[in-house]
Amino acid sequence: MKPSSVVRTVLLAAVLSSRFVGATFASEGKNHEDSKLQIVTDGAGNIVISWNGKGQLQEARKDGHYKKITKARSPYVVTATEEQVSYSLATANGDVLSVNVVGYVNITLPPGLSLIANPLYYTNNSLSLWLQQPPAGSQVYKYTAENGYEVSTFDGIEGRWTNPDLQVPIGTGFFFSNPSDTAITQTFVGEVLQGYLTNSLPAGYSTKGSLVPISATLSQHSIPGKPGDELRTFTNDLLGGGAYNVSVYDADLQSWVPDLVLAVGQGFWIYKQEPEDWVRFFSVNGP
Repeated sequence: MKPSSVVRTVLLAAVLSSRFVGATFASEGKNHEDSKLQIVTDGAGNIVISWNGKGQLQEARKDGHYKKITKARSPYVVTATEEQVSYSLATANGDVLSVNVVGYVNITLPPGLSLIANPLYYTNNSLSLWLQQPPAGSQVYKYTAENGYEVSTFDGIEGRWTNPDLQVPIGTGFFFSNPSDTAITQTFVGEVLQGYLTNSLPAGYSTKGSLVPISATLSQHSIPGKPGDELRTFTNDLLGGGAYNVSVYDADLQSWVPDLVLAVGQGFWIYKQEPEDWVRFFSVNGP
């Protein structure tokens, strides 16, 4: 299973916990009134940033340097057109007030199968919240060792999923089948987790994804392995089919070979001889 989608990432800085209300996505701080920043999506799919207190909104470009947005007022509305942008609240002298990061990830899903994963944390994991109006006949396949594939199909006439409560939490890989002739864009919204993060890898087969929204090799993602372990990514060939890229864990090199790149929002299969926790440290400010 290999990179199946073209991914564009936009990270928006905010504070503390994330929650979702109705068809919108929100994240808000709890105890830092001056750094309380909230992000939601409106009915048109725009990103709406709002905040309390005296913090000033600033924006980071690809080089990571922040620039204050002149006369930005709450609510501040942006569209997801840039490849990568981040926002934070700052004091007048430029000190950052935000104590965590939230954002959205746009994933382009071509016709056919894509193996993807939500790389952002949110409190509502229901399929009906995340994929509200996909093409009629779209399907999601979520694998579990106990039940095999759980399948949900979007009924275009009813305008709903056959299994609307199917859970797609952060770090879980799943297949999406796009039955249309054109690519669609899926937007994931939520909190960018930081600190020491754990994604448990059971013995046997499972489908997983990174807990952080970055593109990196398997080794850079710190995915653990032992001799006999195998990992696969899926590539959509844009012709209605696809193929798997296979990586095995090499005991001598103590690394995955080949060391495949895992893109933002990309899911993967993994076979483990023994259960193991995938633990990594992540900070938006670097190591």
